[in-house]
Amino acid sequence: MTRPPNGAPPHYQRNFAAFLVDYVFFSIALAFASPSSMLPAFVRQFTDSAPVIGLVSTVFNGFWLLPQVIVAGIVGRRARKKPFLLMGATGRVAFWVIALGLWFGLGQHPNRMLLLFFVCLAVFAVTDTLASVAWFDMLARAIPLKRRGRLMGIAQVIGGLGGLGVGVAITLILNSPRSPFPNNYALIFTLAGLALVPTVIASAVLREVPAGDTGSSAKRWGRNGWLLPLREDPAFRRLMVSQVLSGMISLATPFYVVHATDELKLSEAVVGSFVGAQQVAGVASGVLLGLLSARRGPAPTIRVGSAVAIAGPLFALVAHIAGDGVLSHAYPLVYVTLGVYWSSNMLGFYNYMMEIAPDDMRPSYIGLGNTIMGILTLAPTLGGWVLEATSYTVLFGITAGLVFLGWVAALRLGPARPSTLRANRP
Repeated sequence: MTRPPNGAPPHYQRNFAAFLVDYVFFSIALAFASPSSMLPAFVRQFTDSAPVIGLVSTVFNGFWLLPQVIVAGIVGRRARKKPFLLMGATGRVAFWVIALGLWFGLGQHPNRMLLLFFVCLAVFAVTDTLASVAWFDMLARAIPLKRRGRLMGIAQVIGGLGGLGVGVAITLILNSPRSPFPNNYALIFTLAGLALVPTVIASAVLREVPAGDTGSSAKRWGRNGWLLPLREDPAFRRLMVSQVLSGMISLATPFYVVHATDELKLSEAVVGSFVGAQQVAGVASGVLLGLLSARRGPAPTIRVGSAVAIAGPLFALVAHIAGDGVLSHAYPLVYVTLGVYWSSNMLGFYNYMMEIAPDDMRPSYIGLGNTIMGILTLAPTLGGWVLEATSYTVLFGITAGLVFLGWVAALRLGPARPSTLRANRP
């Protein structure tokens, strides 16, 4: 098949549109079911246990990150990645199952509801692992680097604008006397499930750009060992140190909403403003960081994101010390920093990873990188233990310190250039 006149890969326009729709609606779905605000608030309805609330992020991240090196070994050995993308999309019915459980009265039985919720959350995360390894590899081959930054920037702007509507909707639903608990959360989970429907359609219409000789590459990869990028690629090591330290922001993330409602006495409906603030930040940073990534590359984007991330726990710390005052009403600023950080995560970290990885080893780089990030799955539960053993002051202080170290590590990242490492290295 001949390439288009502008030098773009085959099916570029079709794939650009499909990736855009997938990205936008997946973002909207996760705004309805935000692991940093809505899901901890939901679990809070059934328990006061900080470790259990922290388990939301642990399960979500753990079942998404930890299996990826195994999944990468499976996906990387196949020439076609799209079947894995479609298989992984089947787990998106999980939010529908949670909604049905609430609609049919399971919310009156806290232990059973929490069990169903965490099982469904794990199913959603582990199936999306299968989809995501294939998705990133297909994206890297279908959309060149500079156009990839444009795609992600546009998607984050549109998804962020949609997320603003989600924030308003959540506020209205939680404030409505017509939708008492648990029907209010049942409706929110139903809307999350609806938002995922276009992502499945978009995945189905993607046209895969053929990979290279993945069969022989897989044999060479097996002989050299799955830790090869970590052992032999300094850029990969520097990236992972920076990302793991910055990712320790998740120590405190699940507890911001609990802190705001329990300690600062804000109403439960404030969750909607938190979601809205995070989405506004996603819109703004999608524009600005998208331009930065397209013009300067992903490394500066990582530095900006990790620098802004430090401000989140610092502001929460100051607001906690100040008590129930003016600063408490500015608490959505914490979620602004989260919006910027997560925006930089895709435009920076994953773009950097896709660019330094050799073409025949990209699934392995992505899988190994995400599995290493699995260290962070313990962070929210650890944060819950720290909170119960000490105080919000200690939790927010430790979080800010670790994220600061991540920013320092990001300063050592060089430009994102393809590694000279090869799977057939002797």
